[in-house]
Amino acid sequence: MPSDLPDAAREETKAGAAAFGKYYYETFGNATDSGQTGDLEKLSADECKVCSTSVSGIQADMKKGWTRSENPYSITNVKAQKRSDSGYKVSMSVKVAAHTREDANGKENGHVKATTYTLTQHVAWENDRWQMLDWIVT
Repeated sequence: MPSDLPDAAREETKAGAAAFGKYYYETFGNATDSGQTGDLEKLSADECKVCSTSVSGIQADMKKGWTRSENPYSITNVKAQKRSDSGYKVSMSVKVAAHTREDANGKENGHVKATTYTLTQHVAWENDRWQMLDWIVT
């Protein structure tokens, strides 16, 4: 697991599920900024299709030399609720700051407008740690 994973996100509790979900999306934002997906991959379950698609997209941009100008995501209102099947449903409000996509020379080659949305995740405790199973933006 990433060394900066908060202690709360290492606990098999409702609060741990919420902390993990928040950390996951912060890590996603950092990956879009840096192009580095290693930590994001460590947090994702093998069967998480949206996770692998997101990682592939970040890696494809990185091969072109493209990254985001910053981690544009601010996360608030994080809540976890036990699911009837397994794990927790973690929801949060995400505010996306206006930002740019930049090429390897730091030159702007795309602009993303500010927006807000709700992120809903399915996290589960597997192999003595939380893993991301799925997520959706609404």
